[in-house]
Amino acid sequence: MSSISNHDLLPYSPPIGIYTGSGASHSWLWFVEILDRMGFENVHFVDERDILSNALEPLDVLLMSGGDTFAIAEGLGAEGSDKLRSFINRGGLYIGSCAGAYLPLRSSMNFLNQFNFVNAKISNISRRLSEPERHSLKKVACSSYGCDFVFHVVREDVVLEMVNGYQADGKKEMIAPLFGGPSMLPSEDIEPIATYKGFTKKTKFLVEEELAEKTLIGNIAVAKKSMGKGHLYIFGPHFEHPHYPACNFFLAEIICKDQNGKPGSTEKDFPGNSQNRIQGEAWKALLKDLKRELSNSRIMASGMNDFLVNWLIGNKYYEPEKFRVFLEVCWIRLKYLEPKKEVDFDLKNPKGMITRLKRITDILGKVKKGINRGETTTDLAKDLFLNLKKVTSDFLTIYFRTKRMESIRPQA
Repeated sequence: MSSISNHDLLPYSPPIGIYTGSGASHSWLWFVEILDRMGFENVHFVDERDILSNALEPLDVLLMSGGDTFAIAEGLGAEGSDKLRSFINRGGLYIGSCAGAYLPLRSSMNFLNQFNFVNAKISNISRRLSEPERHSLKKVACSSYGCDFVFHVVREDVVLEMVNGYQADGKKEMIAPLFGGPSMLPSEDIEPIATYKGFTKKTKFLVEEELAEKTLIGNIAVAKKSMGKGHLYIFGPHFEHPHYPACNFFLAEIICKDQNGKPGSTEKDFPGNSQNRIQGEAWKALLKDLKRELSNSRIMASGMNDFLVNWLIGNKYYEPEKFRVFLEVCWIRLKYLEPKKEVDFDLKNPKGMITRLKRITDILGKVKKGINRGETTTDLAKDLFLNLKKVTSDFLTIYFRTKRMESIRPQA
C-alpha cells in the first residue's frame, strides 16, 4: 500500500494546502507524510495570516488537521471564515480531521459560531448525558464548551463501517485511530460516509464501555457536505495517520476523484523560477548550516520523551516528545536535498531558518533546565512549538518545491 502514487489515480498533482497556523498540533505532519509517500508534490503550507492574505485562491484542496479548534477559529476569525467559505463555494475541497472536523460544525460558542458551515450535532457533548454520566466524566479528557463540555470516550483504534456505497480498499469495514474527534448525529445536511461500528483489542477506553458504545456506535464518523461548487469532508478519526495505509489511500482517492475533470497543474502554472532558486556554493553553505543546526536541536531534544510533564496551551495538552517529531520530519528529508545542485524555495529569507533553529536549540535548553528545577515552562513550550511549526513548514516548502521542480523539469 505504501507504494501507491497519486499518478495511479490522477495524472497531475493538484495544489494542496496544509494548515499550520494557530491551533494546529503536530498532526498536520501526518498529512505531510502520506502526501509525500503517495507522490503529491504540489504541497503548500498556510497559516491564518496567509489565509487572510488570499493564499487559498491558487489552491484546490485545504487540509485542516487536529489541534485546538477554538484557537483555529479565533485565529481565522470572521474574515477567515469568509475566505474559507468562498474557497469551498468556488470549487475547493476542504478535508478536516479531528479539530478540523469540529471547526465547520454548528456551534453557538464564540469564534466557532463564525463558521457553522455544517448543520450537524455531536453526540460527545455533556448535555446529552444523564447527571450520573456527567459526574462520571470528571477524570476524562474534556474540553469546555460553554456550560457543557466535549468529552472523549476512547483513544486509538475503532472499527468503522463504510456506508452509502463507499468502500475503503474494496472493503466495507476498516480500522482507524480516534484521538478526540467528533461523533456526529444523523442530519439531513450531511451525507454519511462511515459510522462507528465497534472496538478492537487496541482500543483504550477512557470511560465505561457502555457509555463509549452509547456515544459512538451507530453515529457518524465521516461525512460529506456539498457547498456551492465544492465539497467539505469531516473526519472524526485520523485517516491521515501514516500507520493506517487503507485510510491514507481513501483520503488520496477523495482528493483525486474530487479533482477529476478540473484543470490540472501544468508546467506554465508552476510557480518556481530562477529567482527562487539557490544554487552552487550558496546552496552548499545553506545546507551545511541547516544540517548543523538541525543536528544541534535534535541532540538537545533527545531524552525529553522521558520527562513526566505536559503543557496546557489553549485548550490542548502538549508533551515533550512532540518536539523531536518536528525535527525528524526535516532531518530525514535532508537526504533528498543533500545531493541537489540547486533547490527551489519561496522564502524571503531562507537563512531565517538557521536563526530560528538556533533559537529552538536555545529554548530547548531552557525548557530542560526549567523542568529540572521544577519551574513553570509553559511560556517557553508555547514559544518553542511556534518556532518548530514555522521552521518545519519553511523547510518543507523548499523540499516540496524542489520535488515539484524536478518532476516538471527533470535535470540532466
